[in-house]
Amino acid sequence: MSPFEYLLLFAAVILGLAVSELAIATHRLVSAGARVRWGWLAPLAAIVAFLKIITQWWAWYAGESLPGGLHFEMFVGVVFGGVLLFLLAATALPETHNTAEIDLADHYQQVRRRFWLLFAAHWVVATAVSIWAQVSLAGAHYSGFTWAYLVVPVALALAFIRSRWLHGMALLAFTGLYVAQFFGQQLVHR
Repeated sequence: MSPFEYLLLFAAVILGLAVSELAIATHRLVSAGARVRWGWLAPLAAIVAFLKIITQWWAWYAGESLPGGLHFEMFVGVVFGGVLLFLLAATALPETHNTAEIDLADHYQQVRRRFWLLFAAHWVVATAVSIWAQVSLAGAHYSGFTWAYLVVPVALALAFIRSRWLHGMALLAFTGLYVAQFFGQQLVHR
């Protein structure tokens, strides 16, 4: 294994824990049966968190092609981004440890601000580390504004806007964006 692969493995453990959190929460919701009042925004938020985790790992894998090595400070950013993804995943679905009724619509309304703030924070950290690595390790030039920079203002607005319809449209849009981001790409053995 290369030094990059050792670092990626450590960061991937955090992403694995985030996927485990989503899987366990989903299992507990399904097991709770009639105690669950199903709503569509919380499961959709969980799908967005899942896709965000998968695309993050895919982007990290692509980082192996960068010449030179990751600096310690960059790696701290990568791990911090992974922790933010874990927190995002843990926020999406409710705890189901007690015997009370679980209302997914109510849960989403309670956590929507935290979900979108974590979403925006992860995007800022992941984008900053990616730009930093590409500029300092690959000699790329910062190209300035792209439409992707609208993610943060949209996420921040969603943290404070209560419209269920708007949240649903945004979650569906991010689902589509994350699926399309790497659609058709293939892992290549180097």
